[in-house]
Amino acid sequence: MTTRKQQQRGVGMVEILVALLVLAIGVLGYAGLQLNALKSTESAQIRSQGTALARDTLESILINDQERDTYLDEGSWGNAQSAFGDQPPSNPDCLSNPCSSAEMATWDINRLQWQAGTMLPAGRLHVTPCSTGGVTTSCVVVAWGDQDIDECLDGGEINTGLDSECAVMEVER
Repeated sequence: MTTRKQQQRGVGMVEILVALLVLAIGVLGYAGLQLNALKSTESAQIRSQGTALARDTLESILINDQERDTYLDEGSWGNAQSAFGDQPPSNPDCLSNPCSSAEMATWDINRLQWQAGTMLPAGRLHVTPCSTGGVTTSCVVVAWGDQDIDECLDGGEINTGLDSECAVMEVER
């Protein structure tokens, strides 16, 4: 009595389907990682722009020292919000005409608020009193997205939550 072993020829349909399922799960995992990386990159870029805008505000305050009180006055900043595509402020026009220190401060404030609205999604900017470590000073506050600009300073202290969409810089200590 002789037994004959049968050899399998080719690949079965079930094996092909299992291989495709494993491949599909891998591709979906990779796509999820890419999506997460894109969101993180966008968040980092927006935070970087917000920080640069806050630094630009600080530099404007330091350069025009004669009008320091104008920059640090919370009432000078208003609540106007620019949107992408809005025209830049032109009153006063300090790019092509000489301006006094007061006109330069007004132009800087208008320009910085315009930049916040056009560079950041729903961007807002103002200077407000804040306290850090028990010392009261002024802070430049930049907020974007759904973040309420008043929540960037929680009771006068800087909000350091990981989910905050704001940048806060102290004017001086």
